[in-house]
Amino acid sequence: MAILIPKELSGHKCSQETAHFFRVLKKLDNDFTVRFALDDSDTNRPQFFVLYQDRFAFLIQVAATSQQLAESAIQADFLANQTQLTPDTLGAEEAGILNAFSSSIAERFGPLAPAGLPVRKLVVFPDVRHDTIDEIVLQRSQATDVRFLGLQQRSPADFAQHLRSLAESAIPEPALVHLRAAFDPGSVIPGSFSPLAIRERDSSASLTRLLLDLDQEWCVKNDLVLPPEQERVANDTGYRTQLVTGVAGCGKSLVLLYRALLSARLNPGQRILVLTHNRPLRSELERRFHILSDHRLCIEWRTFFQWASHCLGNWPEDDTLAPRECQRIIEDLLSQHPKLATSNPEYLLDEISWIKDLGTRTRTDYLQTDRTGRGKSINRDAVWCLFRDYQKELRSRNVIDWPGVAIRFHDAAVAGRLGFPHYDFIFVDEAQFFAKSWFSVVRAALKPGGHLFLAADPTQGFLRRRQSWLASGIDVRGRTTRLKQPYRNSRAILLFAATFYQARASLDPDSHRDDDLNIPTAEQIATIEHRGTFPEIISGQSPSDQIARTCHELQALRKEGLPHGQVLILHTDRINAWSMHNQLVDSLGDPSLVHNARGGPLPPTAFCQHATLNAATGLEAPVVFLLGIDAFFESEHDPRLSADQRAERLRDHTRQLYMAFTRAGQRLVIICQREDTLTFLQSLTALAPPG
Repeated sequence: MAILIPKELSGHKCSQETAHFFRVLKKLDNDFTVRFALDDSDTNRPQFFVLYQDRFAFLIQVAATSQQLAESAIQADFLANQTQLTPDTLGAEEAGILNAFSSSIAERFGPLAPAGLPVRKLVVFPDVRHDTIDEIVLQRSQATDVRFLGLQQRSPADFAQHLRSLAESAIPEPALVHLRAAFDPGSVIPGSFSPLAIRERDSSASLTRLLLDLDQEWCVKNDLVLPPEQERVANDTGYRTQLVTGVAGCGKSLVLLYRALLSARLNPGQRILVLTHNRPLRSELERRFHILSDHRLCIEWRTFFQWASHCLGNWPEDDTLAPRECQRIIEDLLSQHPKLATSNPEYLLDEISWIKDLGTRTRTDYLQTDRTGRGKSINRDAVWCLFRDYQKELRSRNVIDWPGVAIRFHDAAVAGRLGFPHYDFIFVDEAQFFAKSWFSVVRAALKPGGHLFLAADPTQGFLRRRQSWLASGIDVRGRTTRLKQPYRNSRAILLFAATFYQARASLDPDSHRDDDLNIPTAEQIATIEHRGTFPEIISGQSPSDQIARTCHELQALRKEGLPHGQVLILHTDRINAWSMHNQLVDSLGDPSLVHNARGGPLPPTAFCQHATLNAATGLEAPVVFLLGIDAFFESEHDPRLSADQRAERLRDHTRQLYMAFTRAGQRLVIICQREDTLTFLQSLTALAPPG
């Protein structure tokens, strides 16, 4: 079967003749790739772009002409009015579209689209016999390079053979790229979106043009159009779900962004919401969206808690405790809970947050909850008592924690007090960080028949979720697209990250359970053209030394002429990250050169931006500095952790650091303090196979 993008035309605006022809295209073999022009705003764009064996190109336009009308053109009834079809006027409009498109290619791409470019142009007549069309062609007064083809009473096999017979000259690869870009501008990826893109002066004939690959394009363009309102209400009381996952840097966020853009264009007036779990990712997605779209579209961009604030009436964030403050409350309460006296307060706070994220309301529910992925060696009765005292303490202070905000939002949404459902489309990026109770709100916000699209990579961490998708209330069975080709990182950086993950997994007795992860294979890594260099592992004797070294490195990069916006600095510790901001400003001499990723989209004046590790997912840059990872490794040896808890912490840290490594496109600098950390990281370059 041919590869069709999209795989169905149902819901899209097209004539009966076009739908008929599409059914013919479906029966071609897999040597053919068929693209249909979803965006019909350009009247000079052909309907179909067909590739045979990825080398022979066909531009096809469908003519809505009946057999009777075609025969009247042959008969040349001179007594008929001026609108009578003639051999010269039959299919003239369709041929004009093909010729106008070809001319525009020549104008836009110059030497890449010379006269005689081997692109076959066809006007097909699904409801006219081929012998009738042959007779019309013979009677035309002028020759044309546009082929006319009648399909009535002609089998799909005959049509396929006809295309093969026309496939005489392969189209050159550069011209093929630009032909596809002209046919589908919505698949073009700006070079600024890629940390590996070559920064050169722009040229309309650039050979470095980036396009969505076949898997990305397929995921973007299928099942985009909502059914009619009456059909949605009558036949579909649920919603439609799709998940895209894959290796780091494969374009999951890009697919989500392009799909949201196309959904807005094809469904004008529908309500669309894009959700993330942190501000930097939301800002980056919105910034890229405005680069791609030059007109206002109906899309809302929010983090989950920004959405909660908007719907609940903007509760005062000053009354919401930061995790460190919540941990101090746990530490103070431990003296009243001797059974937990030797437990790690950070782990206990995570357990309490997990209880809330699941929406657990009773002791019985908590005791019966499946703890897959969280370990079992914990006194649940004691934790539940601590949980109750913790909640009492929050109430006595008249404050709330962030999981409590999510619960408040959940209760109001599910109870119907917020006026849900609202949205026709909801997109969730980095969905692995969404909790079960969060997804309940998302589902409640969808209209019947609405679309839910998730982008996620379990390999990059689970800060909020420990269950399967199904246990979180999301059914993605048979609705998942897995992208396999990495694009963000150089070969050396991705090889280092994968080797790190595998080396750490060997320390985890339960690593065999990670069968849903997306670690790139050696074969996938080998396909990356840009080899690059392994990360630089630098010693910093203290946290302040690490920051000072980073400042010196940035000064050197600025003197070398590195363009603005090419550097991302990540820190594992929020407090040190704030201190780092001030030192970076002092070092570079201008506050506008340093951007906190939580503060909104990256401004063009910023030379670098920084973020904590928890806010780094979705960010990327050609150059990345990573600081403070010693604290991660040290905390894994906390004697208050049980074996299960230690394994879980190791697993979480491994995923977070893997995510951090894969933020870098061309250069990764890791500055650490402990000698054993340096030795371990340096050893990974020896373990990694050459390539």
